[in-house]
Amino acid sequence: MRFRLGVYAAFLLSGIAGLIYEVLWARYLGLIVGHSAYAQVIVLSIFLGGMGAGALLVGRYSARLVDPLRWYARVEILVALFGLTFDQAFRWVMAAAYETLLPAAGGGLSSFAITWGIAALAILPQSILLGTTFPLITAGLLRREPERPGRSLALLYFTNSAGAAGGVLLGGFVLLPWIGLPGALLAAAGLNVVAGGAAYLLAWARSPARELVSAVPPPRDATTPAAVGRLLLWVAFGTAVASFLYEVAWIRMLALLLGSATHAFELMLSAFILGLALGAFWVRTRADRWDAVRALGWIQCAMGAAALVALPVYAAAFDWVAVLMRTFTRSDTGYVAFSLGRYAISLAIMLPATFCAGTTLPLITRALLERGTGESAIGRVYGVNTVGSIAGVVVAGLVLLPWIGLKHTLVVGAAVDLGLGVLVLRAASERRSRRAAHGALAAAAGLVLLALVTPNFDRQLITSGVYRDGVLPQGGAAETLYYRDGRTATVTAFRNAEFAMTAISTNGKPDATMPDRWRTPCGPDTPREPLDGDMATQTLAPLFTAAHAPAAVRAAVVGLGSGLSSQVLLGLPTVTRLTTIEIEPAMAQGARVFLPANRRVYEDPRSELVYEDARAYFAATDERFDLIFSEPSNPWVSGVASLFTTEFYHRVAGSLGETGVFGQWLHLYELNDDLVLSVLAAIHANFPSYAVYQTAEADLVIVASTAPVLPRPAWAVVVDAPGLADDFCRAPRLTAPMLEATRLLTRPELTPLLDRWGSANSDFYPVLDLGAERQRFLRRSAQGFVGLTAARFDMPAALRQAPRARSTDTLAPVPRIPRMQAQALAASLRVAHGATDALGGDPRGRARHAYRRWNESLRGENGPADWITWLEEFAAVERLLHGASQGTADEEFYAAASRFAARWQAPPLVLDVLALRYAAARWDFPAARARSAALLPTVLEGRGLIPADEFLDIAVVAHLVAGDPQGAGALLQQVAPRTGRAPDDVRLLLLAAHVLGARERAPGAATR
Repeated sequence: MRFRLGVYAAFLLSGIAGLIYEVLWARYLGLIVGHSAYAQVIVLSIFLGGMGAGALLVGRYSARLVDPLRWYARVEILVALFGLTFDQAFRWVMAAAYETLLPAAGGGLSSFAITWGIAALAILPQSILLGTTFPLITAGLLRREPERPGRSLALLYFTNSAGAAGGVLLGGFVLLPWIGLPGALLAAAGLNVVAGGAAYLLAWARSPARELVSAVPPPRDATTPAAVGRLLLWVAFGTAVASFLYEVAWIRMLALLLGSATHAFELMLSAFILGLALGAFWVRTRADRWDAVRALGWIQCAMGAAALVALPVYAAAFDWVAVLMRTFTRSDTGYVAFSLGRYAISLAIMLPATFCAGTTLPLITRALLERGTGESAIGRVYGVNTVGSIAGVVVAGLVLLPWIGLKHTLVVGAAVDLGLGVLVLRAASERRSRRAAHGALAAAAGLVLLALVTPNFDRQLITSGVYRDGVLPQGGAAETLYYRDGRTATVTAFRNAEFAMTAISTNGKPDATMPDRWRTPCGPDTPREPLDGDMATQTLAPLFTAAHAPAAVRAAVVGLGSGLSSQVLLGLPTVTRLTTIEIEPAMAQGARVFLPANRRVYEDPRSELVYEDARAYFAATDERFDLIFSEPSNPWVSGVASLFTTEFYHRVAGSLGETGVFGQWLHLYELNDDLVLSVLAAIHANFPSYAVYQTAEADLVIVASTAPVLPRPAWAVVVDAPGLADDFCRAPRLTAPMLEATRLLTRPELTPLLDRWGSANSDFYPVLDLGAERQRFLRRSAQGFVGLTAARFDMPAALRQAPRARSTDTLAPVPRIPRMQAQALAASLRVAHGATDALGGDPRGRARHAYRRWNESLRGENGPADWITWLEEFAAVERLLHGASQGTADEEFYAAASRFAARWQAPPLVLDVLALRYAAARWDFPAARARSAALLPTVLEGRGLIPADEFLDIAVVAHLVAGDPQGAGALLQQVAPRTGRAPDDVRLLLLAAHVLGARERAPGAATR
């Protein structure tokens, strides 16, 4: 008994390690071959092909081995050695490929052969070794304890599968966030060492029989063993095909239900494997008692039926997800509970069929052993089953899904299982079984026919993105314009008549929206309306990138979306060729719903659409670009975060010309400051110059260059480009001051922070991929960055000493960008002081009304009843009057406020606040430093004369500019707890980094 338990424990650890390897190898190979459908299929085929080859090899030669268990121990140790050396070896080979092999190949088939040759060499040897483990350990156990082979087989399948189910979760939720890919590899290798060492001790303690001796009775039927053997091997192949049809279809279906984030996929995969494990565990007490062939036939039929029953369960599960979203609080504990709920839903859909699937291989192997085939049957069944898995992956991913869609792919899998069940029952010798086979055939045909004639999935329901907001669509709320189950994602385009809006989404997540008016030609009377939401980002982000490369000739765009970004860049007369790189062909078909707004993408001869993963594209091409703009999907989507890593940016920088410019879109919603900084740190490590702009309420674009100094933006060149006149005919005129107002940060002020930032988003330490989904569930946003976009005192601009002049534009092109709106409101106050239209919700009217009331109060006959309230009104009007200008002040405004305060004998502290704000506005930092010292006690006491966070920014910057880092550090330590900012708020981190940098640069710092 102890011997058996030891063997099972060793194989449990092997299962954990095996799935960790599979997950990690997929990530590693994705770095060089990409994440396209073809790449995913080929990577999985290499892995499964190696497993199958290893199993078949052992099946052929294991009878010649003296002790298969000792060989199993050696294989585990050898796999551990591969695990220990894999990371460094892969990095070395990848560097050689990028720096030497691929440039020499010059693209085309040569580059393809190199990348896939590397992929095969990277994991094929280990995959072959892993494929030998099951037949070796099984033969080693059965030679020592041949009684009840069915039970032993089932428990080995169970322990290995249970370990695999746990390994997926352990690797994804624990090891990768904690120690990254290299550390997770070492952990898996450690498990192999323990499993191999334990197996060797067990083998040494108990000697085996020379060969496997069957302890089961002879077959009870008259069917020839050869005929049954061939049939059973075909069933092992066919049931694997069906199981992978299920797995591929379910993973895609559950992505629509639970989201397509990496952690969601890990939950789905673990639930699928757990079903296999539970089925194997259940059959352990029955495999030796049942007629294995007859039982197999009925179980195959039950599996097909269970897969079909999962269809209505799946449709009902959208309501369950909505309930989960409404039930759990947006907290870390709530996220754990939500993840467990998603796991339970995955089990509810997949468990009945996967439970049946888990019983099949033990029964097939048991039946072959019963017929005297010897231990070679173990490897043959496992190997043939693995080959069937490859066929299932290829057929499902590359043929059935794009051809017949999700539902019918699942139905095909069910038909395969039902057909196999009928064949097995028909082959049973008993007359009763043959009659049952005829009944099963009729029932199977009826089930498949019923599944085919029932309505397909409700497209609005399954693409509603219920996993994001918990809201199910109302009937008739939107018209579906396009639907396609593509190779990598389900793409949907729909129009909402109520909002006159068209959108395109992948796996239920909107990737682009467009108001209907943008798809109609402009006329002489077409009104100009502000840009908002996606329209602002889709048009301004590529425009901002192009402004830094106004003479760009060769350009590339990563991610098609609505096609507007490519449309804008094709509007520049200098561009002679633009390549849009899109991983999903269905997206390009679906984006046609936005015609004619994106017409250049499809009609302009300069436009080229490439269906490829961007990483793989830039790895294979030797072209150099003047401009690359990246606007992929959200980084919480599995695979997309790899387009935000330092390794990808290194590759992009290598694909740019000497003065090339790169633009990276990034959102602030559903992320926190740390994750945004992880992306900025990755860009910081690869580009010597860059600037961060705000393109919408919660969207940024980082414009980086390979030049030492980022070229100054030629706003006029791009704004006045003749080709863009029609594109922006509905938008307010874009002017240089308004566009410059969106500048948020540049490299100089980020350098003290990012030079020390230790968690840049990396392929090998994927902090963004692993953290973004949690932030999405928590409904977090990067609060520190949001605060920077709206602050009256522009701390980064003050640190880099870059004044910002006032604008004369009274209309903000993007009202939701705080600094654009502030500039417009300030300009409207300066040109229309006497206006009184404060009704109708017009921000300009409200601003003018507030300003008029302020001026009237200054001329009034009574002093303020409360000076703190008066200071709050003063701050509000100051913000309105000055907008986003920096380093300049309206002298009369401050003088009038000071005269009023003096006339009514304001307390000295009120005068200090006025003086501090005046000094901060005109960047008189010596004066600001002096006034901050006087106000510090009141801020620490929380008396409300000035907000603590505003005081902190002004006072610390004033001390830094004045050359007093010690004073700045003391202020930061004292005031920061009063601001209400989180410790990881980027504003606090930025100030602390500048204080530390100033201290290190101070004379005598090295000796203190």
